Amino acid sequence: MSRQPSVCIVGAGMSGILMAIKLIKRGHTDFRIFEKSGKVGGTWRENRYPGVACDVASFYYCYDFEPNPDWSHRFSPGPEIQQYFERVAKKYNLDQYIQYHTEVTSAVFKDKQWEVTTADGQTRRFDIYVAATGPLNNRKYPDIKGLADFQGKCFHTADWDDDYDLTGKRVGLIGSGSSGVQASWPIAQAAKSLSIFMRTPQWVIATPNPEYGTLAIALKHKIPLLGKLTRWFYAWVGEQFGRAALFPGLRRKYIFKACEHSLNKIKDEALREKVRPTDLPMCRRMIMSPTYHDALQLDNVDVIREGIEKITADGVLCKDGTLHQLDLIVLATGFYPNAWNVKHIVGEHGKTIDEVWNTDKVHSYRSITLPGFPNYFMLIGPNSPITNLSLVDIASIGVDYILKCMDKIEAGEFDTLAPTVEAANAFNQELQNSFDGTIWVSGCNSWYLDDDGIPQTWPWAPSRFINDLSEPDMAHYETV
Repeated sequence: MSRQPSVCIVGAGMSGILMAIKLIKRGHTDFRIFEKSGKVGGTWRENRYPGVACDVASFYYCYDFEPNPDWSHRFSPGPEIQQYFERVAKKYNLDQYIQYHTEVTSAVFKDKQWEVTTADGQTRRFDIYVAATGPLNNRKYPDIKGLADFQGKCFHTADWDDDYDLTGKRVGLIGSGSSGVQASWPIAQAAKSLSIFMRTPQWVIATPNPEYGTLAIALKHKIPLLGKLTRWFYAWVGEQFGRAALFPGLRRKYIFKACEHSLNKIKDEALREKVRPTDLPMCRRMIMSPTYHDALQLDNVDVIREGIEKITADGVLCKDGTLHQLDLIVLATGFYPNAWNVKHIVGEHGKTIDEVWNTDKVHSYRSITLPGFPNYFMLIGPNSPITNLSLVDIASIGVDYILKCMDKIEAGEFDTLAPTVEAANAFNQELQNSFDGTIWVSGCNSWYLDDDGIPQTWPWAPSRFINDLSEPDMAHYETV
């Protein structure tokens, strides 16, 4: 019964593109990508705010089979990364497989297939369902009284108004996470004033971001090995950083010292203490920026810690009674974490993933499959090592795992597979028992944690993730 199973891919971001390309490389063309937007790129398509960039080195944040010797900086800006994914998608002619402006509203497993329905009412059946929407795709808007009353302009960093001119404007920035940190300097350079409303200060490492010169780029074109060595070096750096979060020791002490050294770049002692975090570095997502501490010290930048009482028609009223009049409010409030868009996914027992997780908490088998949901795969799913491994590598490891499962289906060994409840429970119990000593349980309230305080990340070294997903362990699966 050797056959080529049909594949549904939801999302044309980094991981969805990767899944499609690897299918094409093996001669598999019976697949479809459903993309709710009109372009590929995912997070890099959505996030267009000033200063947006990747905090993973450029040569490491790309597909290993599609190196890019033309990266302009060590940490390239968002538009350049978006162009990279658009260029790669065009090279592999992915447009013929992508159905743009199409949102999947229902996916029901029946008769050993996934019946997928889209917002326009069309229904199609697939043998395999690949969720490539990632853990951070649902924008989070703050629950602040009066937000709708503001008469000026207001938008989220992931919904930036490209036509809005910041020149001479009084800008309020709500949020001090990665997007708020990155946007601070360019906004302050253009605006008349920038008021940063900071509820929770974050540790930020002042990381240089040198530009690659024409000679360096030319050499990487002429000698591709240089690009590979650069990629290997930054992969090694990322491994050390990841281990610092996992284990106490010299690596962790070094990062603590680097954070303190960066904070000391703020010359004014009162301002320095005003923005000093109370938790340990890396407990929350570690932020890197070459300009943030400089931005905080600009004459037209004000850091406000008094707390927001409400938003009025004219601006932000703080709890100390001060009204900060503004022309623009920027919501750098990020995304709902670990929101994998699973309310419409119905498994073999008639329950959605959302219903199962509301009963048994968010869980998976090795971050990629779920009991009761045959032939359903999640790229960068729950408990992926998003804190200690490049997302490109996580997606690549996951795609290769899916392809190995497909090999067995194509060989006629079975039609469907899903992990056993016992295997998934054992994996998740081991997860919960392995976070002691990691930095994520040191006392902060980060978005890594679920409602019970358990981090939704990987408590082991990246090498274990690579090993666990190197080959499907069929003893842990039910097959039909």
